[in-house]
Amino acid sequence: MGTRHQLRNPLMFFSELLRQPRGVAVWVFALMVVNLAGMVFWSEPLALAIVAVFLLSAMLMMGLYAVYGFERILGLGHVLWIPLLVVLLMHLPQAAGAFAGYLIVLVLCIGISLLFDVRDVWNYVSTKRARH
Repeated sequence: MGTRHQLRNPLMFFSELLRQPRGVAVWVFALMVVNLAGMVFWSEPLALAIVAVFLLSAMLMMGLYAVYGFERILGLGHVLWIPLLVVLLMHLPQAAGAFAGYLIVLVLCIGISLLFDVRDVWNYVSTKRARH
């Protein structure tokens, strides 16, 4: 029989985030703002999808945090950003005005974040494998 782990309160994620290096906390809050800025473009169906994917990803990340704590595995919480990035890149040529500018910023932020996430999850899994 496996060992039972005490689940963490997902809301403690934010207090732990504030204890991370300043750059990490600033980056995470910037990602939150950029994703939620989709609400400014609420009349765009793609903006609704952006906010929905962000909220689903946030729930997934809180679940991962509850189980694993503030570990590199949290990058898995952004797995839904991979198909979102594809959709954003497909819609970008048809976008215009401020919404096009927003999509460019979002694509850059999500793309950069996914690079960090892949590295972090790879390091986490590699470290766990090496211990077992």
